[in-house]
Amino acid sequence: MWQTQGKGIFTDNSNPSSSTLQCRIQFLDDIDPFSSVNLPEPARPPSFTFLTSTILSNQIHSVHKILDAPHNISDSTLELCRQDGSKTEFGPYLELDQTLDEQREDIEAFTQGFKWSIVLRTQLNVRVQACIDKLLNSDGRELRRSLFSLKQIFQDDKDLVHEFVNNQGLQCLIKIGGAADQNYQNYILRALGQLMLYVDGMNAVINQNEVVQWLYSLVESNFRLVVKTSLKLLIVFAEYAESNASLILSAVTQVDQSDKRPLWSNAMKILNEMDNSGTEVVLLIITLFNTVLSAISDQDTFYDITDSLEQQGMQRCTQFYLNRKPIEADLVEQFQIFDAALRREDGEDDSSILQSI
Repeated sequence: MWQTQGKGIFTDNSNPSSSTLQCRIQFLDDIDPFSSVNLPEPARPPSFTFLTSTILSNQIHSVHKILDAPHNISDSTLELCRQDGSKTEFGPYLELDQTLDEQREDIEAFTQGFKWSIVLRTQLNVRVQACIDKLLNSDGRELRRSLFSLKQIFQDDKDLVHEFVNNQGLQCLIKIGGAADQNYQNYILRALGQLMLYVDGMNAVINQNEVVQWLYSLVESNFRLVVKTSLKLLIVFAEYAESNASLILSAVTQVDQSDKRPLWSNAMKILNEMDNSGTEVVLLIITLFNTVLSAISDQDTFYDITDSLEQQGMQRCTQFYLNRKPIEADLVEQFQIFDAALRREDGEDDSSILQSI
């Protein structure tokens, strides 16, 4: 309880002359960033009386000592934690160079009406560096376990995503993904998909075209799960903002020109397999084409893309998939959208396009 005048958690046993906060304290053993431990300890936490007008860096040593936490004190920080029924929720990290009084608003907003504690844990930058170091210096079973855990780590801690992408975390994943087998690539793609759900993660991908290039390069993988996941992420990226279409085109151009191939060769190779191409992969490819083309406002660029596709047999592919039995409604719809976009760009009006569908 907070021993000062005020509202919310500050009201209990109010005493204008007092400046202390008594609350539960715990620690989270996250020294190994890939540990499966995600619950604070001990289960029955002790109470600690904080001085609300003294900066937290002068009090964290006492918290560490009482908890007998395994952390290096210089690597430690404090975070709010609350219980919502049986669910444990972590909240804002506390600023160690500030007092609790200075952070009163954030504390009240997160803890009001909940059973809560202040948790000692490893600082974000330390955890991220340990995470990257382990990824780069592990192999075999240990690397597989770490990559598998990465999606859940990003899901559990959005603050870590910000720190990860700002410390060359994406470059780390691409480096591993470029040399890894399909199982590792799948784990990396799962983690990347989770990371892209956050604004910080998506912005990092926007600012690092190498990630988009890597995703496009995976379209020619021999493993269809890798192909499907990379296509799904490219579609998510394209749909996030219209300006991302030009970034995808830049990535495609970089990858295909370096191999002296026409634009979109990876995708067209799959479409040209026809009977050997799974419906889901074909649907993802044509959806990606349509999403990118719909965001291209420059006519020359539009024709650069469509001309390259036509030279690689797109018209033949379109007719094949439109006439394939049994009819796949979603697939037919996407190919009709593609055909309509071409005809509209060639000057046909919408009424004549609709009549021909």
